[in-house]
Amino acid sequence: MAERLEYDEFVIDDLKKIYGSYLNEFLRSILIPNSRLYIRVNTIKTSVEKVLKELNFLQMDEDFEEALYIRLKGPNKVVEHDTKVIVDKKTAESVMMGANVYKPGVKKIVGHGKEVSVISENGVIVAEGEIVNQGNLIVKVTNPLYYAPPLADLDLVKEGYVILQGKASMYVAHLLDPKPNEIIIDMTAFPGGKLTHIYQLEPKSKVIGFDHTKKKVEELREKVRKMHMNIEVYLADSRYLYEDYGIRDVDKVIIDPPCSALGIRPKVYDKKTKEDILNFYYYQKQFINSAYKILKKGGTLVYSTCTVTSWENEKVIEDERFEIEEIVRFHPHVHDLTGFFIAKLVKKK
Repeated sequence: MAERLEYDEFVIDDLKKIYGSYLNEFLRSILIPNSRLYIRVNTIKTSVEKVLKELNFLQMDEDFEEALYIRLKGPNKVVEHDTKVIVDKKTAESVMMGANVYKPGVKKIVGHGKEVSVISENGVIVAEGEIVNQGNLIVKVTNPLYYAPPLADLDLVKEGYVILQGKASMYVAHLLDPKPNEIIIDMTAFPGGKLTHIYQLEPKSKVIGFDHTKKKVEELREKVRKMHMNIEVYLADSRYLYEDYGIRDVDKVIIDPPCSALGIRPKVYDKKTKEDILNFYYYQKQFINSAYKILKKGGTLVYSTCTVTSWENEKVIEDERFEIEEIVRFHPHVHDLTGFFIAKLVKKK
């Protein structure tokens, strides 16, 4: 485990404050995937019953009627071959759960055989496969460490009938609790799971999303169009919505800012330092400040991250201008979900 997770003393000390004697259980848990992969049915465009009829391998979640899941199979025995395809971290973590290998993720190929092992840069074997070299597709994976059907390739996903979204993330829109005619802003809207979930729960609300990357804004606009949702998406740095756009007196805001992603599973390896964590902390604080400026008095802010440090969570929301109404934490080794933090805050009157 030590060679796969490299966290300095500052990070470990902070994690000990959260997990105490269960720290090693947490660290082991983020090396493996969640046992369930989730999709959310877009009930604006279809029904859960219709999706289940078409995708009968899915099961209904116990908590959210719009959530369906499939169980991951594994770990499987993966054989090491003479020919090895070395891939980057992001690719390795996807391939570990059954994704194929595409050209952008390949670092190098060692050997000339057709049967290959797919290996992360730090030496973790994540799958077996066959070299195909068909356009961008380099390796067709035949035996991953874990397996589930490639949900992202489903036509229902591509056509906006369902959306890939983890269960922990689904709690955000429910905690926000959108109401008719409320103005709700998602300050960090891409890739759109929370944004579209809010609209789905209350189509009579006015939902507006912002992102600072032009390509992401274009992709998000196309996604909400396919999902038949009347959501406005704009290009902006959300830290300056009040100054640049004069936005004010909105009812509710959600923020899911860039973070250290310590709760994301699985990790083939990860490295984080005090500097990383504090840089995120100061950046996240800027979004909180922006939310305060654009919210009406008594307005609601829901802040969420896919990380578990106190510096990026509890310490970020420590703000005398807000009252903390509720905090929810999900721990991988306890809840079998992505490590996740959600806080519901109210702007003081």
